[in-house]
Amino acid sequence: MRRLVLGFVALAIVSAPLAQGEGPLDETRITLRQEVLRLINNDRQGQGLAPVSLDLETSAVADAYCRNQIANGTTGHFTIDNLAPYMRYSFAGGNDGVSENAAAWSANYRFSDRAVYEMARRSEQAMMSERPPHDGHRRTILDPFATYVGIGLAWEKGEFRLAQEFIRRYVSWSRPLPRAAAADEPISGSGRPADGYRIEAISVHHEAIPEAITARVANAISSYSLPEKRRDYLPRLRSYASRRDDGTIHLMREEYSDGSRGDFTVGADGAFNFTVPLREGPGIYTVVVWVTKKGDRSPIAASNISIRVDRPAHSFAGTR
Repeated sequence: MRRLVLGFVALAIVSAPLAQGEGPLDETRITLRQEVLRLINNDRQGQGLAPVSLDLETSAVADAYCRNQIANGTTGHFTIDNLAPYMRYSFAGGNDGVSENAAAWSANYRFSDRAVYEMARRSEQAMMSERPPHDGHRRTILDPFATYVGIGLAWEKGEFRLAQEFIRRYVSWSRPLPRAAAADEPISGSGRPADGYRIEAISVHHEAIPEAITARVANAISSYSLPEKRRDYLPRLRSYASRRDDGTIHLMREEYSDGSRGDFTVGADGAFNFTVPLREGPGIYTVVVWVTKKGDRSPIAASNISIRVDRPAHSFAGTR
């Protein structure tokens, strides 16, 4: 008896093998990953959207998560470490915006190559068949701002897991934010938006450090989102002087509607530098950089960078 479980989120580099494989299952995994990518891009093309490219490093992280799900007997977006998908992606070194789809199948027999292909195809079909307001998977696949996707796959002893990690890559980081720090340690990073985009704002979300949970609790969680506790920060505005006809100098200072002048610097070339305020004490701080395309008013969440802040500082692997 087959059972399909879907998980959705709307909006970790650790040493991991690249997603092109690791043994006898290599060929099947590579072929299946390309087929899932084809299905995704066919669905996007049908809605007039640009295709996404395969991200192999994110696929490797997603593969590891799928294997952990099978080992721990979990489905959906959480396993027993209780890390939300944006934390997993960030702690693995990811710097971009990310949204996850997840699917799980169970059966009482071993899967053939044809069987795993059919489960992947039917998972994509089920996601795309959703209707509002319960259409989170479909909206994630059809995210108009997604640029890449990581595709995770694992199957063993009658269990199949699929994870789609849709990525919004619009910021290049010259100095990436760390993934861990002591509570009194300054945290700052620098980057630049892609050509044709500008930094709109930066949000910092805060939540408690996750504690381990049981598989039963993990399987009862059907979705996730960033915590509601957040602070928003705006680019610092300019001051400039102009000479009047009478020869006097007139100093102008831009201000926001609340009278403030902004919180972080943005250069003439669009590069920004941001120091994360640790006002809430220990916990997980997730930094979301918002960008907009010049001439457009639609904001894009271009990062989900999670930082563990406690005492003493914990060491995670480097970023990419």
